[in-house]
Amino acid sequence: VLKEKQTQNGVYKSWEPHERLPVCSLRTLLTRFMDITTPPTRQLLTYLASCCSDKADEERLLMLANESSVYEDWRYWKLPHLLEVLEEFPSCRPPAAVFVAQLNALQPRFYSISSSPRKYSKEIHLTVAIVTYRAEDGEGAEHYGVCSNYLANLQPDDKIFLFVRSAPSFHMSKDPTRPVILIGPGTGIAPFRSFWQEWDHIKSEMVDCKIPKVWLFFGCRTKNVDLYRDEKEEMVQKGVLDRVFLALSREENIPKTYVQDLALKEADSISELILQEKAHIYVCGDVTMAEHVYQTLRKILATHENR
Repeated sequence: VLKEKQTQNGVYKSWEPHERLPVCSLRTLLTRFMDITTPPTRQLLTYLASCCSDKADEERLLMLANESSVYEDWRYWKLPHLLEVLEEFPSCRPPAAVFVAQLNALQPRFYSISSSPRKYSKEIHLTVAIVTYRAEDGEGAEHYGVCSNYLANLQPDDKIFLFVRSAPSFHMSKDPTRPVILIGPGTGIAPFRSFWQEWDHIKSEMVDCKIPKVWLFFGCRTKNVDLYRDEKEEMVQKGVLDRVFLALSREENIPKTYVQDLALKEADSISELILQEKAHIYVCGDVTMAEHVYQTLRKILATHENR
């Protein structure tokens, strides 16, 4: 990092090691370590304004930086990444070394591992949705999810930076006598794939060990995006998954259905699994879906208790 210090003899400049980043090229910094896709902060816009040769660009950037309502409208309407900001204000030419020091570090993206270490001891499988979207009510430039598209464009033998962290509150039950209800639409199925692979290994390789009764509720838009369909069917045939429910929200000629709708249809059986057999329930997916599932389960249990 280039640092400047005012001394009696003038400005003293020196290059010092960054506390978090390695010594590397500017290209590597921008493609590997720095966040260049998140809309810039107001603080960064203030700095960019100081790098403009055109007065109009400078004033517009300062207005965005100083007026919160203007900034929020601009940010949420355009969702601009760094390149788009520089294109919008063409006279802005920040010095590369100083500019990079103003950027935030790229934050890690977390994915559930969707494979069993027993079955794939030297591999880690991920279930990733490729994210693309447009700003300006769908009329703006196409934007791409940072990590999902990065992963999608990897070639064999490419190296990636990763680390594994534990999820102490989300792990397989060790009690095979208690049923398991898995609820995960879309890529929320990711950790459950690792679960059924683990149970499959236990069932086939450890004959003295039992596996629990397992119900899986999965949801997607249409049948052609039913993730791991063949694998789920195989697990049903092998007795690893006892029941698999599929909710389709965009399939033609059938009513729109979500995982919580299917759970409600199985209310009697689910209440018995929970209240009589002490079932474990796992939910993986977005917060909105999780809240709907939670309220549905509350409704199921409340109805059962009032009988």
